[in-house]
Amino acid sequence: MVNNMNNTSNTSTSSYSYLQYKNKVTGLASGMDIDSLMEKLMKAESAQMEKLQQQKQKYEWKRDAYREVNTSLSAFEKGIFDNYGLSKNWAAKNVTSTSTAISATANSNAAGNLTITEATVATAGQKVSSGATLADLGFSATNGTFTYKIDGQEKSIAYSKTDTFDSLAKKLNATGDFEVTVTNGSNGATINTKIKKDIEATGNNATFLNKLGLTDGTQSVSGKLAFTESTTMSELGLTDGGEFTIKAINDQGKYTEKTIKYSATDKISDVMSRINGSGVGVTALAANGKLSLSANSTGTGAEGSIKISADGNKLFEKLGLADATGKVAEGTNGSMVVNGVKMESTSNKYNVSGYTVNVTNNIAATDAPAKISSTTETKTIVDKVKEFITTYNGLIEDLNKRVSQKKNLSYQPLTDAQKAELKDDEIKKWEDKAKEGLLKSDATLNKVLSDMRSTLSNYGSGSEDMLAKLGITTSKTWTDNGKLELDEDKLTKALEEDSNIVSRIFVGDKENNREGIIASLRTTAQTAVKNIEKTAGKASSAEDSYTLGKNLKDVNTKIDDWKDRLKGIEERYWKQFAAMEAAIQKANSQSSIFTQ
Repeated sequence: MVNNMNNTSNTSTSSYSYLQYKNKVTGLASGMDIDSLMEKLMKAESAQMEKLQQQKQKYEWKRDAYREVNTSLSAFEKGIFDNYGLSKNWAAKNVTSTSTAISATANSNAAGNLTITEATVATAGQKVSSGATLADLGFSATNGTFTYKIDGQEKSIAYSKTDTFDSLAKKLNATGDFEVTVTNGSNGATINTKIKKDIEATGNNATFLNKLGLTDGTQSVSGKLAFTESTTMSELGLTDGGEFTIKAINDQGKYTEKTIKYSATDKISDVMSRINGSGVGVTALAANGKLSLSANSTGTGAEGSIKISADGNKLFEKLGLADATGKVAEGTNGSMVVNGVKMESTSNKYNVSGYTVNVTNNIAATDAPAKISSTTETKTIVDKVKEFITTYNGLIEDLNKRVSQKKNLSYQPLTDAQKAELKDDEIKKWEDKAKEGLLKSDATLNKVLSDMRSTLSNYGSGSEDMLAKLGITTSKTWTDNGKLELDEDKLTKALEEDSNIVSRIFVGDKENNREGIIASLRTTAQTAVKNIEKTAGKASSAEDSYTLGKNLKDVNTKIDDWKDRLKGIEERYWKQFAAMEAAIQKANSQSSIFTQ
């Protein structure tokens, strides 16, 4: 039977049986091997069902072959879009900037030179609050002025009870007459103050110094922190919990807004963590007796970089992070003067004439201007075009192999009985041969190939932007079956004359409302995928939703009918053999009587 494989190993005795019942008749009376006779009879009876099973196998193989093609087509159309269908794919530009304050990249459409004579960096809004204030040291007045004399000269410092230790330290140090440092800890803040020169302070001014602990010129005094990151809402007097809305400017210069709730038992650190996890675009920190809110994006807005609203408990006022209007922090917009034109942005990124410009440092009008220019990296683009041609030719070669491969009629799908006589590797070799030519001269695949060639040859008709201008042509060798060839010298020359020509042809020409060759090829491939799915479906398709699925459903019904029919035929044969055995047994019994 199966002898075309040049088997190198002995086939094992077949364990396959055509019988659905075993040993229903022993054959003792007749002396015949009934099982062997039944196997031969049922093998002959099963021939028609085996043909149906072979046809089913062919349908399944053909369905799978079509699906392999669709997998290749889908990978092709997605791959060419990702790798060759976007402007950034062809942005092979070498960009130079004469200033470290400016960096830039260029897309395929970048043209000309840019001169930036002024630039300011956009900043993000930030507010830092310390828990210890002068009120913690007993300054009950809303505000006041500390006046003192030094070397006969009178000086004064304005202060408020809402001043933090940090802000007061800055005011004192600014005079040059004091050395002040502030240390924040988990249990309190310490202000260390030293008078550098002898000063004269009388009356209430002396009280100011006394409250700072300055009785002998050098002293340290600790003020109880108003809060720490571990302080709970109830400790701040918010025994019922509450909520607030926080908004922050985003990369597009618009606001992102989130509402955050808290309970009386929540700590300040819990609230800060919720801000960080909300996605509002704010980084919140609580550590070492200080709180900080920073916008993640630069720029300003009508309500500041960060704004708190619907804060009925005035939590953020209590924390010293927001004013009475809820404003937390204000960033600044950036600007630059490029080729004499002033531009503003909430970010430090600008899109100008195909360039993406990033401002990293300020440039004053008196500074040397930043000059940006670009040159096309021709070799990079040529190599990318070669990659595309290799990808396209790989698909064409696969499709042509499928439609041109001859069928091997000597190799039909193996029946279950035949498989039982072979080893696994032998079965695989046989089936590989049997699968050859499944899509020979297939009309659907031939149409795909024709449409691909037509898409390429017709692209840019009536314009100068044809593939031939890039040195891309169809091979004249008939055995190549429509593969593409590239004249690198012609492509290089085309790029030197027009650096945007490849991007315009591959991605599209918006000015002339013409889509790129990649978009056209994608459409062709996607249409082919849909057409093939009508014939072969996909893994998730219902069997009766595509042509081969309907064929499989029909042949399965016929196979099931045959199985039922064969069961009845086998039962009939068993009954006939049983009757024969009974008759022989009876005859033998009668014969033995006459011989006595």
